[in-house]
Amino acid sequence: MNQQISTKSIARIAAIQTLYQFASSQDTLDINSVLLRIKEFYKDVDFKSDHDIDQKSKLKLKPSYSYLDELVKYTHSNLLEIDEEISRFLTKSWTITNLPMLLHAVLRVGICELAYFPETPKKVIINEYTDIANDMLDENEIGFINSILHNYAQSGQK
Repeated sequence: MNQQISTKSIARIAAIQTLYQFASSQDTLDINSVLLRIKEFYKDVDFKSDHDIDQKSKLKLKPSYSYLDELVKYTHSNLLEIDEEISRFLTKSWTITNLPMLLHAVLRVGICELAYFPETPKKVIINEYTDIANDMLDENEIGFINSILHNYAQSGQK
């Protein structure tokens, strides 16, 4: 069976990884250096063995590099506006500064795609990031991601 994960889905995951690593570096690395490192990671021939995926597996894990570039560029260029939008939907107990970094990265890229990529249906975007969150975050954080993205999409912004 030939399993294929959409190249756009992998690009979304890679964009989240890029934004997460960039935030983790606390400005010691520039976004382009981090992006280049992520791209090299996905091009690595030992990628499957590094992640206990059978080398004979036909699973393809290749991002759309152009989509990855666009997601990272738009997210990074609009971080302040994106964080303002996220803040609008946080409850009183949460602030942008106390969000866990991975949760924050998922929200940033998700809001960016909702705001700046109108050619992709909002429902598709929300489902994609909810699925990604399902693989990366705790159960209560998955609902949090879905709720914030859904509320943003319904707010009619951008």
